Amino acid sequence: MVLVTTAIKETFPENIDEKVLFLGEWCKDYHSKSIWGNRNYIVVDTYLKDREKFNRDHEYLEGFYERMLQSLSNALNEYHNTNYPLRYWRIVLGHWLSAYISAVWNRWESLRIAFDNHKFGKTYLISTATTNRVPISHSDAFNLIDFDHLWNHRLYAKILTNFYSSKIDFVEVSIGEIKNLKKRYNNNRVYTTKYIIASWFDKFLGKIIRNQKIIFVNSYFNFASLVRISLKLKQIPRLYTEFDENLDMPEASSRSELVLHLDHKNEFELFVLNNIISDIPISYIEGYGNILERATYLFPDCKIIFTANAHLYNELFKVWCAERVNSGKKLIISDHGVTATKYNNFSHEDKISDLHVVWHRALNARQVQMPPNILANRSTKRGSENNLAIIKVEFPLYVRRCASGTISSLTLDDYRQKIKFTRALDSNIREHIKIRIKSNYVKWNVKQRYINELGVERISVQPTLMDEYNNSKIIVCTYPQTSFLEAMFSGVPTILLYKKEYWELHHEFDDLFKLLEDVNIVFSNPISASNHINKVWKNPDIWWNSTEVKKAREKFFYEYGYIDSNWLNKWSVFLKNQLTN
Repeated sequence: MVLVTTAIKETFPENIDEKVLFLGEWCKDYHSKSIWGNRNYIVVDTYLKDREKFNRDHEYLEGFYERMLQSLSNALNEYHNTNYPLRYWRIVLGHWLSAYISAVWNRWESLRIAFDNHKFGKTYLISTATTNRVPISHSDAFNLIDFDHLWNHRLYAKILTNFYSSKIDFVEVSIGEIKNLKKRYNNNRVYTTKYIIASWFDKFLGKIIRNQKIIFVNSYFNFASLVRISLKLKQIPRLYTEFDENLDMPEASSRSELVLHLDHKNEFELFVLNNIISDIPISYIEGYGNILERATYLFPDCKIIFTANAHLYNELFKVWCAERVNSGKKLIISDHGVTATKYNNFSHEDKISDLHVVWHRALNARQVQMPPNILANRSTKRGSENNLAIIKVEFPLYVRRCASGTISSLTLDDYRQKIKFTRALDSNIREHIKIRIKSNYVKWNVKQRYINELGVERISVQPTLMDEYNNSKIIVCTYPQTSFLEAMFSGVPTILLYKKEYWELHHEFDDLFKLLEDVNIVFSNPISASNHINKVWKNPDIWWNSTEVKKAREKFFYEYGYIDSNWLNKWSVFLKNQLTN
């Protein structure tokens, strides 16, 4: 039997009758079924279904992450001739590091489980000369981890050749040279005509306005809300497009001067220690000086930095932010979605911020609950359509984070649950299904799977999520995060049908979700959910506006995120207090 680790067809055995062990569902590209569909194969079942193991893994990986972050901080200080504290480097590269360690652990464990539970004799490895790829930036690294079969094949190959060479035979194959021409850190901004015009005006304001007290970068307030808040604070509204600049990066050079000191506890940690330097994005080593030079002169006199997600992906912002925080400025990070899940990015936002603004009930002293930015100034209206909207979530092919959710191949478990749900609906209701898929870029091809199962007419064509909500009779959300909050806020009758076992929530929300289950808002059983829809479809408002459901909805907003007519005053008072403290 041949072990296949990714979907690269050159690593499949030429003999179609030879048995194949696929390391995971990501090996079976949905649009290339002709390559694998007729083969004799089995798939290694993902260990992510074992949530007790997941819990243990998370605890271990968070501890290892902290030790590795300290080691990297020391090494980077020596390399760059600096003396920054741990928090500085946590802001700059902590989010990438948590993902890298979690990704390597997933590849490591997938192989270990395959060897423990299956018998196979060989695997095809692509020549390493064609697979070397140093990421330019955080976003570039995430694209490689999430989707790139070649990058992941290389990682699997390293683990196999270093630790399993006595247990499996290697057959070398070639797929030709790969040209890596990307040399620029990209901020992922979409440069529409509207954005370009706004950017010109914003940069003009930047030349005449020097003393901004609070710098809002990717605040998650819409423009009208940002204008109103800024005027309340007596400062000119700005978009701060200085942070949208794309920067040229140098080539990855010899990194022998970067030395890590870490007492490794096992072979996995030794493997990470031996490979992480070659995988660190250029923006943190060779390109760091370029970014620092650009960041040095930006907004030196601000008092508060406010962001919802620039601290995750924007390298220029992160270096500037770390510099300003190191000089005593206050960092406020606001949620860009509901973060009530138990396992979420090793609590990165809590650890780097002075205050973490959350939409749900605050769970620790660092957090403070405020009205959700994304709902500020948003109106609700009901359209005339009769749709049953299903709001889908889809995760990347490969595991990137040790976080709650239907990550990686668990996406297919979620898909199968929703198919059971749709099949159990009355036939007259199935005709009204409209499935909204966030995107199809993550390559599970969920959109095409639904088309093949239900027909292309069941796929929504509404331009925005709000249009979807406003033209629905009932909304079915599939994950307990932002879209669920937005759907509840819309006033349209809403249910949540989700894979409860994979979406661990903080225990503080157990009573809330039990209440929502009792009033038929939250479901984990697809047949129960469809029976409820069949029952209330004729007039769902009778159920939705019943006394017990209205009380449950009020409790939901109180604990999960609520905005009222006084949101502007609440936000302005909060920010003014931060300026005076």
